[in-house]
Amino acid sequence: MDEEMNKEDELKEEDILAIKEARIRKDNEEEAEEEKKEHPDTPFWRFMKKLDFFWEYYKWFVIIPTLIIVAGGLTVASCVKDSRPRYLELAIMNEESRVEMISAIENDFIADTSRTYTAKDLRIEYAMQYPDMKTFEGAIGDVTFASMQKFNTMVLTGNVDIAITNTWVADAYTEQRTTTDLREMFDEEYLKEHEDDIYYSKDEAGEVIPVGFYIRSKIFTDSYDEKYPPVVISFNSAPHPEEKAIFMKWLAEYKKDDV
Repeated sequence: MDEEMNKEDELKEEDILAIKEARIRKDNEEEAEEEKKEHPDTPFWRFMKKLDFFWEYYKWFVIIPTLIIVAGGLTVASCVKDSRPRYLELAIMNEESRVEMISAIENDFIADTSRTYTAKDLRIEYAMQYPDMKTFEGAIGDVTFASMQKFNTMVLTGNVDIAITNTWVADAYTEQRTTTDLREMFDEEYLKEHEDDIYYSKDEAGEVIPVGFYIRSKIFTDSYDEKYPPVVISFNSAPHPEEKAIFMKWLAEYKKDDV
């Protein structure tokens, strides 16, 4: 009797399992059929499935190189001259503020020197960072490194006439023999008259040469840390040598009595 009951129980369990398997198989078939209806087996759908698989496993191999290429392209493009002819190209570096400086350049410089061009004919690059590498500690951030590279490219390719910056930048580029000796721009009498404002630096041979003027105008000095007064320098690769001399002379004399 017991054996017959056990057999009946086993049959019931088998029947239950068979029913469950049949139900699961039916559900899977229905899901597959539904998916097939939604996404028919066409060349386009097969391509989309391959693309989905590729993106799932290889997307970072695409994203990272793309970002690098885009960033590099933007950096190069920003260093290349645009189609508009420029009469003067300036770089403002390490400033804490810039609105008043740029306003003075775009308005007072043109008016004071009777330039025949307008502010649109000036090119002013600003918010450029260049730390003092002799005292700098720690790693250079990506933004600072990119800014240094951009400015270096501008100097080497002749895309900057003048830099309003700190003394350590003047030192770095004088050592590379890229800053212009003031004796090549102004006569002895003028330099004698402004000798208290001249900034001297050493080239790679150790020769001390006049390369810039300390900026005395309050509009400009207020834009810098008082411990690191700004200087104005120019470069041998400057594309507008006559205009850079006029600008340096204007800035050396600009509103010195407002200090």
